[in-house]
Amino acid sequence: MFARLKKKIAEEAAIAPRPGGATRIPRSISKESVASVGADSGDDFASDGSSSREDLSSQLFRRNEQIRKLEAKLSEYAEQVRNLQKIKEKLEIALEKHQDSSMRKFQEQNETYQANRAKMAEGMALALAKKDQEWAEKLAQLEKDKRLLAAQLQEMKNQSLNLFQKRDEIDELEGFQQQELAKVKHMLLKKEESLAKMELEMETRTRELSHAQEELLASSQVCSDLSCELEMLQRQYSALEEQRDHLLAAETGAENKITTLEQREQELQMFIQQLSVDLQKAEEGEKLIKHLQEKVLSLEKRLEGNLSGEEHVQELLKEQSTLAEESSKLQQHVLVLEQQYAEQGNRLEAEIAALEKARESDKAAASHQIVIQEAEYTKDKQNVAFEEWSQRETVNVEIAKALEETRKQREDFQQQVADLTTLIKEKEQFLNEKTEALLQKEEEIDQLKKGHDIVLLQLHQLQSDMEACRCKKAKREESTGKELNVLRLQIEEEEEEETLEARSEPNVSILATALNTTLNGEVDCVDMVQLQKENRDLEQQIVEKNKTIKQLQQRMLELKKTLQKELKIRPENDIFEVREKPNPEVPTASTTVTNNSDLNDSREINFEYLKHVVLKFMSCRESEAFHLIKAVSVLLNFSQEEENMLKETLEYKMSWFGSKPSPRGSIRPSISNPRVPWS
Repeated sequence: MFARLKKKIAEEAAIAPRPGGATRIPRSISKESVASVGADSGDDFASDGSSSREDLSSQLFRRNEQIRKLEAKLSEYAEQVRNLQKIKEKLEIALEKHQDSSMRKFQEQNETYQANRAKMAEGMALALAKKDQEWAEKLAQLEKDKRLLAAQLQEMKNQSLNLFQKRDEIDELEGFQQQELAKVKHMLLKKEESLAKMELEMETRTRELSHAQEELLASSQVCSDLSCELEMLQRQYSALEEQRDHLLAAETGAENKITTLEQREQELQMFIQQLSVDLQKAEEGEKLIKHLQEKVLSLEKRLEGNLSGEEHVQELLKEQSTLAEESSKLQQHVLVLEQQYAEQGNRLEAEIAALEKARESDKAAASHQIVIQEAEYTKDKQNVAFEEWSQRETVNVEIAKALEETRKQREDFQQQVADLTTLIKEKEQFLNEKTEALLQKEEEIDQLKKGHDIVLLQLHQLQSDMEACRCKKAKREESTGKELNVLRLQIEEEEEEETLEARSEPNVSILATALNTTLNGEVDCVDMVQLQKENRDLEQQIVEKNKTIKQLQQRMLELKKTLQKELKIRPENDIFEVREKPNPEVPTASTTVTNNSDLNDSREINFEYLKHVVLKFMSCRESEAFHLIKAVSVLLNFSQEEENMLKETLEYKMSWFGSKPSPRGSIRPSISNPRVPWS
């Protein structure tokens, strides 16, 4: 549409007047005007040659009228061109607007199209990829099916050919097939028995080695039987080869007979050639007689031409007479020869005819006999060949079957032997792995025993340490009642450790029972892992207990040192004597101290220990702070409510959220108003 408008506008622009003022005449009008002008000019040229000056004025008048008409037409055309120019401008403006709108629409449509195209391309690409993959899989499957069908078709063709070839031999092969079926059934029974044996072997893995040896012996015996059968088949094959040689000898005898007949035919042909040679000799004698006759005639002519001398005449006469005699003799001889040759020729012709007849009859008989013999020979040969082929085919089929069966049996036995060897190897490997696992388990059991012994030793050591600690505690209780009140927390910790040890004792007993069970039988991997975990946990607990015991011992040493420092390195006996009087149990609020010196000493000791506890409390962890609260409560004679209040305040200090605990219980006078100031 736009192309047509552009073309139309271009044509109108070409028709429009040029800027010089000259207007362009349209092509159609210019052609008409040119044609009219040309016609007029032709008329003018014609009239110039034949008319006068009067005609020129009329022609000029007509020319002027034509020019005026053309000018009027030009003005009309110029007006039309201006109108067309205006229409063109309007159309150009409309076209530009339309082009702008169409371009915008085109761009929008192009963008939407590109987006849709990209989406469609992605979708199509994915779909095509899926389709390609599906078609590739289908093609691969079809190719596989095609190959399988082609192989099946080829097999069916081969089977059909074999069936057509063996259709005539079915009657002869029925008995053999029955025998072979019996053999196959027997072999199948053997195979079933062997399979049953193999199944029993798989079920009873304990007898694998002995049963594998029996199978190997049986397979070797079957291989020897098969080798004997193979030797028998080879003997049969050699006998069949001898029969084939015998048939080949009979064939060579028949060929010799044919060669003798051919030699006889050649002798007859030689005899016929000899007869033809004799005929040629007779023809040569006739030619010689004719030559002599011509010579006699020539001599007679000479005698007639040379009669000059008598002597010569006489000699010629004598010669003529001699020649006549000779010619007569020759004629007679020729006649005799002709007769002989004629007789001989007749005889030869008769002989030839008889020979030809005999030859023809012999030839016919020979040909008939040859045909008969050839037919018989071909028939015999075909029969012999067919029989031989059938026998060979049957023998080959049987041999192939036997060889295939032997090969299959051999492969089966080899496979069985290989399977048995692999089973034996697997069993040996399995036994080796089991033995290695048992050795590892025994080693682990030994290690566990050693660990158990070590744990028992450590437990005994701990028990001895605990007994020693208890002894020390009893001595300390007897010697220092106040120190026992201070060390009440430590003793409670020791009691907790004892409870842990008591808890660990059943674990140790469980370990001992587990070790006894592992000694009696095999140990499972899961039980071993669990025992190892429990052993590690117990070892960790023992290590932690050892650490706590060492810490307690260190604290005891520190207490001893502090006591010795505060008491100015007094002997322990004096301390024990001084400490014999107080009650070993925890003193209540109503207890009073009579001895001021002992009270001062104990308060000094309590002061040093309290200072030590406060320093520890400031530098300890949260878990240790609760234990130190117990020590402080013992030192300062706190009640249970006050101790709980301290614990709650400590928890409040350590926690992010929570309410501040309110002070509970009565404030003890020993704390608020101590009787004796700290010095």
